[in-house]
Amino acid sequence: MKMCIAPGVYSDMIEDKEFGKLLKKVARKKPVATGLFVVTKPLYEAGIMEIYDYNELLQPFYRKKKIKLNIIGISSSRQGAKEIVKNIIDDMYDSLGTIDVTGFFKLG
Repeated sequence: MKMCIAPGVYSDMIEDKEFGKLLKKVARKKPVATGLFVVTKPLYEAGIMEIYDYNELLQPFYRKKKIKLNIIGISSSRQGAKEIVKNIIDDMYDSLGTIDVTGFFKLG
């Protein structure tokens, strides 16, 4: 599986040097301390967005998948990830007038 972090990724974490280091670890598929959740486009186009525990995505089941996983949000809690999903939907409606994750984040 190829993990890509979308430009303008949403986060409930303070933008600082630590967040930058965390993004590099995620991009390189390195394990992190527990409590990191990612919001992604759905793996099988069966919804709008999905929330995963980041370390779950490092398991062999996901690593063997021949897919591209677009990370559009990062949170330190599941509740924070749900809030990010809500914020993304609100911003999409305000910006585009519809739900289009690919268009909103300009994903290819």
